Amino acid sequence: MAKRKDSSKKKRKGSGNGLLIAAVLLTILFLAGVMSLGALYYLEKNKEKPQTIPPKITEAAAVVTQTEEQTEESDHKNTGEDSQGESVSEKQSEETSESESELEMSSESESQTKEDESESEEESTEEESTESEEVREAKEAVLEKYKNLGMITGVRNYLNMRKGPSTDYEICGVIFKNCAVEILEENDGWMKIESGGATGYVSAEYVTTGEKAKKLALSSMKYMAEILTDSVDALYEPKEGADVITTFLKGERYDINGETKDWVEIEAVTELSGYVKRETVYTGYFLDEAIYFSLDGVSETRQDLIRKAFEYYGGTYVWGGKQLTAEGGVDCSGYTMCLYKLFGVQLPEFSGAQAEVGVTVDEDTIRPGDLIFYVGRYPGVIGHVAIYIGNGKIIHAASESKGICVSSWKYGPPVIMKNVMGD
Repeated sequence: MAKRKDSSKKKRKGSGNGLLIAAVLLTILFLAGVMSLGALYYLEKNKEKPQTIPPKITEAAAVVTQTEEQTEESDHKNTGEDSQGESVSEKQSEETSESESELEMSSESESQTKEDESESEEESTEEESTESEEVREAKEAVLEKYKNLGMITGVRNYLNMRKGPSTDYEICGVIFKNCAVEILEENDGWMKIESGGATGYVSAEYVTTGEKAKKLALSSMKYMAEILTDSVDALYEPKEGADVITTFLKGERYDINGETKDWVEIEAVTELSGYVKRETVYTGYFLDEAIYFSLDGVSETRQDLIRKAFEYYGGTYVWGGKQLTAEGGVDCSGYTMCLYKLFGVQLPEFSGAQAEVGVTVDEDTIRPGDLIFYVGRYPGVIGHVAIYIGNGKIIHAASESKGICVSSWKYGPPVIMKNVMGD
């Protein structure tokens, strides 16, 4: 019996030693695995990395970027015949060299303009090859209305139209790039032109004529709807008795979103388009023309604001956007908020809130620089804001298709008008 007990003890002892050895081996394997992973991590971490820009260089790059943006903005003001988008701080220097700025452009602006014109010619050729005969005939009919067609080119944004043939005369309107004009006469580097119902003078250097003007005109035409009757109700649906969204007025032109045999869907601004009876509109091709306005009796600050607003003509519309840059974009209230901030006027983000700021004015007392508010998609709710520029016109961030553009101030019934300038 004693021997059996000794034997049992030996077996238990041997079993315990085996477990101990196994535990030691597992520990060794575990440590080896950890060391291997550590070695791999070390090698991976110390691989040759691409060279990074030191903090000081990064800061310098940021300064360069900022300077380039400022330069681009400055170049954007160079409109050719007359740089009329300068900030208040730049106006003094511009006055001392007005003659030069009237007739000269920076080499960068000229280079960019030539590239743009070359691209326009290429696009025109492509369009001509793909357009139907019916469309070409319709466009040719538009050109027949001009006896001596001219197209505005060579400007970064817009060209001033003056009351006489020199920079000493008052500005009576603006003409944007690729707008059409009727040339009435030319003398000493100036052209007397008619466009958009207005007559004035522009520098001949920035008016393209002949076959080039014709080709550019054909590629620049837009298919739009023009209101024929005194007023037209735009409906939510293409059917009689549908609810009215807004009222469009005679002579105004709008983008077309769709057509049927009896109805045309036209767009005024973002979230505001409606159906009108086909017999109330003319659908066809149109060329952009000059915008006539007068800043007589308007304060210098308001004049500067209007000129600044024109700098961004054609800018990108981005819903909710609040960046007045080529890379960014603005919506209607973002445009007014950013623009007026440059002149010390703080506006809220949304059009409805902006309508609560300032003093109410009416049709008899409104001045260039005042704000006009309109309903949006929902009846009775303010959903759009625009800047009054005079002569029944507004400039505003209208829609994705139009961007920042000029329209009639009565494209829809105004809800309220406000003076937010504090003067």
